[in-house]
Amino acid sequence: MPKINWSNGYIRNEDAALYYEVHPSSQENAPILVLLHGNGEDMHIFDDHIEPLLPYYTIITMDTRHHGKSSQGNKPLTYELFSEDLFTLINKLHIGNFLIIGFSDGAITALELALKHQERIAAMILIGVNISPDGLTFLMKAGSQLLLAAKNVQGLFTKKAQPDKELIRLMLDHPHIDPAQLEKITVPALIISGERDIVKDEHSRLIEASLPNARRVVIPKTSHYVMKDAPLEFDRIVHEFLMEED
Repeated sequence: MPKINWSNGYIRNEDAALYYEVHPSSQENAPILVLLHGNGEDMHIFDDHIEPLLPYYTIITMDTRHHGKSSQGNKPLTYELFSEDLFTLINKLHIGNFLIIGFSDGAITALELALKHQERIAAMILIGVNISPDGLTFLMKAGSQLLLAAKNVQGLFTKKAQPDKELIRLMLDHPHIDPAQLEKITVPALIISGERDIVKDEHSRLIEASLPNARRVVIPKTSHYVMKDAPLEFDRIVHEFLMEED
């Protein structure tokens, strides 16, 4: 395998420029760990959790297209496209197998990638993941619909609202992953949920049951943003799982 050039910058996947950063481990030849953020965020949501992992892993963060420093491109936003972008990044950095942590939409992206290229994934952590819009709570969907209505009004006066509307629709109308598809994914997986998550408990249990090599942890007194609500507990759970699967 060619030597990896550890540098921050952009890679291009057809119509979009995708920004990434590399955080080299203090350990030589450390495993690669990819972190994927959620809808409407950027890579910096993981800032407080990178340092504890650097003694053991070289970490790659990436801004999903139309997030952070990445451009949107001309294609409609889909989780399948996000996974293609990630696969392009991994290949252009000449990375073989890697670990992955995905938060919310980033977890959906990780599942989409696993459906096509699970041979490249050593293990994955899925935080607040859903496989259909029906998996979201009523309050979450209602709030998103109200936000979309507001963006529709805003769109009468500015074109800047259009990309935001696309992100909201993505969350309201997608993904559509058949639980039977998950049965083909044998990658070791940890599902992390908040006790007060926006993903229904029964939906998270369905995902756990559908993945042959998965287990689930529910962090008490936390929301969808378990990383912020219980950072020390989150870091401990992540570290223990990765050490088992490394």
